[in-house]
Amino acid sequence: MTDPQNPWQNPANTQWQDPYATPRHDNVGAVQGTYEVHAVNNMNYPMPPLAPVLPQELAPARPPTITAAMWIWIAGAVLSVAVGPVLMLTNMDYLVAQDATASTEDGRRAAELGFQITTVALGFAMLVAASPYIAFAVVLRNGHNWARILLTILGMFGLVCMVGITVAGLQAPNWQVGVSIGIVVIGLTVAAVVLQFLPASNRFVR
Repeated sequence: MTDPQNPWQNPANTQWQDPYATPRHDNVGAVQGTYEVHAVNNMNYPMPPLAPVLPQELAPARPPTITAAMWIWIAGAVLSVAVGPVLMLTNMDYLVAQDATASTEDGRRAAELGFQITTVALGFAMLVAASPYIAFAVVLRNGHNWARILLTILGMFGLVCMVGITVAGLQAPNWQVGVSIGIVVIGLTVAAVVLQFLPASNRFVR
């Protein structure tokens, strides 16, 4: 059932009383307050065609070099956390033997506990230091140049520290595992820096 006051529900070509219409007079003086409402079917509003997007206006696809650099930064950061703790754990007996307070059984236990606590604290400190590498590597994936610059600066600083740790680790009796991890981290750092500055990466980073 249609509402006579709703023009959209009335059939086409019908009249309805407009309460807000200004009364007007016809030829014989009769007051008229009605007008015709014609239903409009299949109304088409043509839209102008959109301007074509040129290929150079599209965002470039992420190159494999950036993706590889991101994962290498993350892998290097994770491995760097293990270098110091591994060197300490694999040389725990040597470190305890060098402690003058470990001449007795109680002293040895106290020294071992102290070195274990130091190992955990060192691992936590390395984890905190590695967190910015992981965060900025994820941002680099989106092509931000400032992240690439910060990663390069952090990479150079981390490279110096890792070389120092690796050289110091060579003095330990059991250096093989820890030093090997350090060398891998150094190689990953160099590879990540190089990858993020290759021509394909330069075209993507903005």
